[in-house]
Amino acid sequence: MPSALAQALPPTATGRAPVPNVRATLPPKVQPSAAAASAPSQTEPRPPGTAGAGRAINGDTVRIEGRTFRLWGIDAPEIIQACQLDGRNYACGREAAAHLRTLLSSDAGSGAGAPGGVAAQIVCEPRTSDRFGRPAAICRLGDMDLGAEMVRAGWALVFAPHGTDYAPQEAEARAALKGLWAGSFEAPWEWRARRLGE
Repeated sequence: MPSALAQALPPTATGRAPVPNVRATLPPKVQPSAAAASAPSQTEPRPPGTAGAGRAINGDTVRIEGRTFRLWGIDAPEIIQACQLDGRNYACGREAAAHLRTLLSSDAGSGAGAPGGVAAQIVCEPRTSDRFGRPAAICRLGDMDLGAEMVRAGWALVFAPHGTDYAPQEAEARAALKGLWAGSFEAPWEWRARRLGE
């Protein structure tokens, strides 16, 4: 007559109770390694930043290693947005995106630009998220703060919901009639509210 223990375990195809696999390897994160002593402990917070090759999506958005980041503290014209200069419309959204691409492909970031057309290495440190769930981050190319440079060149405005860190750069661009300030334009957030209902 079978024992009570044998009756409690479901039989296998052979009619025997299953035996746990005691030879299974541990998951990689639990296996001891030489690097474990120098690695931060599981309780220490990891830096949320991301670094890698980046490209401009528009005047205030970059993509790094498959992740999309909105540049914190700024708002650039939408890619289809038009502004006025000398009484004529021009594609200021495309101009803003082109300027950000120029920054990413230049050596302006203290030699951090990449020669030969290879995408530059950008470091982004998220501050918050936008309404679409994208991280809004301070992104740097070497020592160059991309958001500050976009505002300084006049191709982006200070985005007050994130703060006014770049107000001095905006005042400088306005006084020098750089970028958008050379003509007339609608603030990107007003353009979106009117055209896209945001």
